[in-house]
Amino acid sequence: MAKRQYTRAEVKELLGALERQCREAAKLAQLAEHEASKHSFGAYREFRDKVGEFQALVILIEQRLRNLADGRSDDLREQFERLDTVMLALLVRASMRFFFVLSANPILPMGAREIFMAELRSLHDAHEKLRRPNYAGKLGTELERDLETASMILEEIIDKAPSLLNFKGAAGLEKM
Repeated sequence: MAKRQYTRAEVKELLGALERQCREAAKLAQLAEHEASKHSFGAYREFRDKVGEFQALVILIEQRLRNLADGRSDDLREQFERLDTVMLALLVRASMRFFFVLSANPILPMGAREIFMAELRSLHDAHEKLRRPNYAGKLGTELERDLETASMILEEIIDKAPSLLNFKGAAGLEKM
């Protein structure tokens, strides 16, 4: 069974959607930072949902780039990696700012546990992506510091509220 081939136009259309997702995520990141000071995770959840949509598009585009009909994907891959890099930087910086504001709050809102679990995974994934050869060096040391700062702030928040993160009994998590 032959794999489906995709045209440049199909990939370009998806890249346009990826760019729109990136712009929308940037707006939501600003709102999330503002809302965090009001003990609200709603805007941050919207931001993270947008990031999830972006990541789903990333998977589709990566597959289409591998199966491009004419095989000429350098310019498209470059545009794709640029957008993915922008989103990665946005994610790390938004997380850092959100966690910084949140760390100043003595009371954490409902839903904190779910956010923390997702964010731990997200920061780990961002760190792993930064290690890939096609991303290494493109993001700069400032973003790597921001990623480290976001991780440290998240750890501080977790230390403040250990009862929210009782992982005992969670399949496979107790050994982490």
